Amino acid sequence: MLTDRIRERLWEITAEYYPKNDQAHGRSHIERVLKNAVEIAKREGADLEVVEVAAILHDMFESKETHSNIEGFRHEVQGALEARRILATLGFDEQFVEAVSHCIEAHRKRTGPEPRTIEAKCLFDGDKLDCIGAIGVLRSAFVSFDHGQELYKEERDLADYKRRNIRPDGTIIDFSLHSSNLEYELSLKEVAGQMCTETGKRLAKERAAFMNEFYSRLEKEMNGIQ
Repeated sequence: MLTDRIRERLWEITAEYYPKNDQAHGRSHIERVLKNAVEIAKREGADLEVVEVAAILHDMFESKETHSNIEGFRHEVQGALEARRILATLGFDEQFVEAVSHCIEAHRKRTGPEPRTIEAKCLFDGDKLDCIGAIGVLRSAFVSFDHGQELYKEERDLADYKRRNIRPDGTIIDFSLHSSNLEYELSLKEVAGQMCTETGKRLAKERAAFMNEFYSRLEKEMNGIQ
């Protein structure tokens, strides 16, 4: 059973993993994903405790992957392993640990296995909702600034750019060559179509429309007065 004391302990443990100044994958992101995923879980009839714990733990190694840029290091894989260790020390049974581990392993849009359980689908959708809409625009801009990228980068041949800077699994080779609008064109534009639950699909539709309009307008304004 997930008690208030265990919840507090989970947040205490994860404090060392989530940088306070990381507006894209830090504590604020985790809190939003938690709200999204639990609300979706309520509407979809999923196990709320599995979804809650998985949401709290899901991005523990994201900052390390992004900033170390080690080829082959996957934060969802390492996160699932670390979640197993943490939950075992807190006394959760193996079935619960397995359910949470799968949610974490399957939460990523670029890599990892497909979400098999309704709980994993709820976490996936809750996480993806935070990639799009107004918050998605702000998070994408933060990542660009964090990596010293251009906010907007003109790439006439996206296929050529993908060959040069995107691995076959979709991960970025050199973050300094990337940009907010390229992330939109190559990844974020497709998010709404990747949602797993009916609730997630409905919620993503409006956010995706806003983001599409924003980047369309950004392109026009970057090209100056016509």
